Amino acid sequence: MALRKDRRGMAMLVDAMIFLVALTILGAVMGAAHTNGGADDCMETLRSYHSVMLSAELPGEDNSSMSAVTLGDYLIALSLREALDDGQVLLIEKMVNGTLAELMDLEGRAWLVIELDSTELRFGSEPADAGDVCADRRELGDGAVASTLFVA
Repeated sequence: MALRKDRRGMAMLVDAMIFLVALTILGAVMGAAHTNGGADDCMETLRSYHSVMLSAELPGEDNSSMSAVTLGDYLIALSLREALDDGQVLLIEKMVNGTLAELMDLEGRAWLVIELDSTELRFGSEPADAGDVCADRRELGDGAVASTLFVA
């Protein structure tokens, strides 16, 4: 009779140990998934801000056809030209500064790099020592234009 009670007690101890091991593994997996969630949240935020930035329409006072052009379309059109003038660069800067300011309030540092063939335009506050950086790169048109949005 005493031997029978010991087997039940031993079975309960083994069950309890298996439960604790399973709980420990589950906790470790949940903890690892939670730490990776910060990078995923950063990338999702960056993707949505970058999409909105590139689909924003050019500011226009008149009802010209240029007032219905998005920033992405404008960048593709600029890639077909040989050189950019200061007015075009200022217009791009005017369009992206609001989004960059919002990202800086939200994430800390934000900057945008636009590559038009051999020309590279940089906007925002690029840190000297960036540390952890999230980036979203979009190639526009036939790949002659690339827009990369960064946050650190």
